[in-house]
Amino acid sequence: MKTKNFFDFSRFWLLLKLELFKSRKGVFMTFLITFGLLFFMGMLLGIVTEPDLKSFDHTESYTYALLLGGFILSSLAYSDLGSTLRRYTFLNLPVSTFERFLSMWILTSIVWIVAFTLTYTVYTWVANYIGQLLFSRVTFHAFDPLSEIAITTMKYYFVLQGIFLVGAAHFRGYVFPKTVSVLIVLALVCGTMVYFMLREPFLSEHECVGMHCELVDVIGDQPVWAVIKWLFWWVLAPMSWLITYLGLKEQEA
Repeated sequence: MKTKNFFDFSRFWLLLKLELFKSRKGVFMTFLITFGLLFFMGMLLGIVTEPDLKSFDHTESYTYALLLGGFILSSLAYSDLGSTLRRYTFLNLPVSTFERFLSMWILTSIVWIVAFTLTYTVYTWVANYIGQLLFSRVTFHAFDPLSEIAITTMKYYFVLQGIFLVGAAHFRGYVFPKTVSVLIVLALVCGTMVYFMLREPFLSEHECVGMHCELVDVIGDQPVWAVIKWLFWWVLAPMSWLITYLGLKEQEA
């Protein structure tokens, strides 16, 4: 349904509450399964299978869970478009295209980051307490949601999440695997182009010791690499949002 107003806050607020109400069970099950797997498979099984483990840190698990969970959630943002009955109801809601886009963008980006990070922090408090009771030999490190790694993960998610919104607005069914497949193809194409643009540094003699490699420093000094980073951080996300909006606009035509 087309509306005259591009954006109306009261209408947008009702849409936001509607989307939250519709997805409450799915989000709850997502959190339950995610944190259940993190506790039993990620922490307990990891400690049991590594008898020499002396310390346990939750930061790495946070990175994987935030990114993967958020990407899957974003892929389901416009799942109603894939069903004939739900599609009609979805497209006939008295809201604008911009409000449809903005509501799901806020829920799958900002709300997801905040809600997951807060829940994950509380989870680590409980997990560390139980873990200390079960494995006194292991030192459990507290999770810091404002650590450099956590903040960097949030930034990467904020940029990459829009790609999966694009998939949700354009694909019908199996959105997540289709989007990942397209990303793999694009990564291969872009990687090949970058290789030929930076062929000389790649083929130059370099020494790698541990986690440090001279090749990384050499590539980082190239002007082309600076352009690639600028495009990633400042262009990729807005472009993804625009393509998502245009995709929704096309669905309403």
